[in-house]
Amino acid sequence: MTSFRLALIQLQISSIKSDNVTRACSFIREAATQGAKIVSLPECFNSPYGAKYFPEYAEKIPGESTQKLSEVAKECSIYLIGGSIPEEDAGKLYNTCAVFGPDGTLLAKYRKLTAEWVWASATTCGLQSLHKSTHREAASCWYIQELLI
Repeated sequence: MTSFRLALIQLQISSIKSDNVTRACSFIREAATQGAKIVSLPECFNSPYGAKYFPEYAEKIPGESTQKLSEVAKECSIYLIGGSIPEEDAGKLYNTCAVFGPDGTLLAKYRKLTAEWVWASATTCGLQSLHKSTHREAASCWYIQELLI
């Protein structure tokens, strides 16, 4: 049985996106130095929480926040579950989680679909499975994402 360390990061969020991303990257580095091989950020880690903030904070993927996450995943050689960020795509808003590999590659993105986040339909949500390494499970937001070999 292979074991690994998983870090779940919770952090104080401000109204300044760049500060939130910088703070998140600092915690990611700290977790990696303590041996974490998979690190997960909280939902809406780069912005205040709530749908009313999405128009102001939404960005493309790839974009400013996901570029920083890609860089820190590669720097630390970890799997990084990017919590979620407000995403804008073709005029629609999504609550999206981006997942990065140890080489910084975007492995998947997951658009959250629940009663409170109704911006996407099931045909456009981009649900994906990951086929990577020996890591089978990792927590993101309030979901368990299956990582299949």
